[in-house]
Amino acid sequence: MQEEEVVVVTGGGSGLGAAIADTFAAQGATVVCGDIHYKGAKGSKLFLELDVTDSTSWEGFASTIESRFGAASVLVNNAGVSIRTDFLRTSDERWDQIMRTNLWAPWKGIKVFSTQLQRTTGTVVNVGSVYGETVPPINGELSASVAYQVSKAGLHRLTKVAAVELASLGIRVNAVMPGVFRTPLLDDLPEAEARLRIASAPMNRAGQVQELADAVAFLASNESSFVTGALLPVDGGYLAAS
Repeated sequence: MQEEEVVVVTGGGSGLGAAIADTFAAQGATVVCGDIHYKGAKGSKLFLELDVTDSTSWEGFASTIESRFGAASVLVNNAGVSIRTDFLRTSDERWDQIMRTNLWAPWKGIKVFSTQLQRTTGTVVNVGSVYGETVPPINGELSASVAYQVSKAGLHRLTKVAAVELASLGIRVNAVMPGVFRTPLLDDLPEAEARLRIASAPMNRAGQVQELADAVAFLASNESSFVTGALLPVDGGYLAAS
């Protein structure tokens, strides 16, 4: 990672996004986080307001970054939401919200930043989920968040399509698939349910946020220069055992 590189991270205010942003900042990059809840400076990172569900917000965000810092060389689509409702009780409104945040927004982000990434021979890393590939264990007490799972499955396919179509522009597109990490997105997960999911991975522990951040940094680096269209599990063997 070169000091002049500009790294964009959506949802960088907490959890996995904060660890990802901190990792790039420690490598000397200029890190700009897009977040609806944060503005201004926070440590070595700069926060600009971004509503990932709004097209105009994306366009203004990208334009501001280019005018203030130069063309982005890395885009990390990390922002995401979930709800814990089952298939039949998921409302139209919540379904649309999750699809807009978890699937439409990464597509829009890649599209908006594609011109900048083309100039920098840049990379995109999408944050997917093992639950875009498999259904979580359900003990009857907690719903499986169908909309979240479908949105992440779509994000995995988007990653592959974008990798194929943008390769001729010099843009690489990959994704990480986190397993069980104790982040704010899982704060409402009952302890018994968390233990059930953790036990589903052969390594039998939750991931540390830095472990995911390091994987994202690898996919964005020159060390992975011949890697595109990859879906990298960071899950303690969860998918291998499923």
